[in-house]
Amino acid sequence: MNRDLAIDATRGLAIWSMISLHFAAGTYIAAPTHSFPYVDGMSAFVLLSGLVLGLVYRRWIERVSLRHGYWRLTKRIAVLYVCQLTIALVAVAAAMAGHRWLTLLLPIDGWRQGVELSLTMQYLPSGGNILLLYMVLMASAYLLFPMLMRGWWVMVLGASFALYIVSLVWSPDWFYLTAHMAGPRIQNWAGWQIMFVPAVVLGWKWRDWHVPEIVDRWLPVIVAVAVGVALFFHFGFDAGPWARFEPDIADKLDFRPARAIGAWVAVPAIYGIFRLALRLWHKDWLRPLVMTGTRSLDSYVLQAIALVIVPIHVAHRPWSAVTTTFVVLLVFGLCWAWAEFRRAYGIDKLHRLPVIIAQRVALWRRGPTPETESRPHTAEPVGATP
Repeated sequence: MNRDLAIDATRGLAIWSMISLHFAAGTYIAAPTHSFPYVDGMSAFVLLSGLVLGLVYRRWIERVSLRHGYWRLTKRIAVLYVCQLTIALVAVAAAMAGHRWLTLLLPIDGWRQGVELSLTMQYLPSGGNILLLYMVLMASAYLLFPMLMRGWWVMVLGASFALYIVSLVWSPDWFYLTAHMAGPRIQNWAGWQIMFVPAVVLGWKWRDWHVPEIVDRWLPVIVAVAVGVALFFHFGFDAGPWARFEPDIADKLDFRPARAIGAWVAVPAIYGIFRLALRLWHKDWLRPLVMTGTRSLDSYVLQAIALVIVPIHVAHRPWSAVTTTFVVLLVFGLCWAWAEFRRAYGIDKLHRLPVIIAQRVALWRRGPTPETESRPHTAEPVGATP
């Protein structure tokens, strides 16, 4: 089964939303992807991660075994940990170099404490804390997969909604992920799982329920509902007579109902619009979003590191509107270029990068040979099976 480019484009838009928010909050370049009240790139990122997890891992489990699925899941969580550790160590290096104010974290006594906090995922720079939540949610798949294999998807959805309701009325301390920062609570995982667990079920049943075809058929209704919800939230709570209730219905830490409802109506609408656009336009019109979306984890890590490095080495804050726009385009362009680089050189797994570079250097030193000149290009095309 080929990749669904509309999913990749939606993930790419989520990356753009995160970059524009982190580097240019409140400016014109960030406005388009933040015009839907209480919906942002992080919400979409978590939802789409669960969707892709269910869609892809069902195929692996059915083709090979549950044990194979567990093995790949374990490797994926290990990769997420390495990515989070990389982001944290960059923040520690910035803090030790005298740029702690850029990380928005508490002081550290030295490298030893910084490394210890990084290893325990407690030192997280602003814009670099999603992966901790993502790892916790990914770990839930060890329990979800056997249940979904037995057809217990209704039970899974029921448990997810029940846990979400509990989180709204009672959230003990262990519901919260914390870090070494002024506001130590990061996310309420019991609330945020309402974006992930139902999405895993949806991805698992993607083919059985013919979800893309349903979205195509009902796209006008889906878009109309999304627009209606956005207007209701804006004129009711965001800038309306019920603004005093906004913390109760739209708090991001606990992921209150306005955020859950908004994301669950906005993301399908965006996905459906991208499906329509890909049928009407050449796919290269959406190539920046599609390619960035295919490497959404890489893109997230790059923007998190850039959030620390750019203010130090590229442009010191405060930024003008022109500088802000330039930085957003620069960081997104870097994410796009990296995705194109991985495709061009067939780097399907990052741990193979040193080997591939060594092979390329060896070939370059030897010069072209009849064999290498006639060898076809083997990089995975856009839209190929993941």
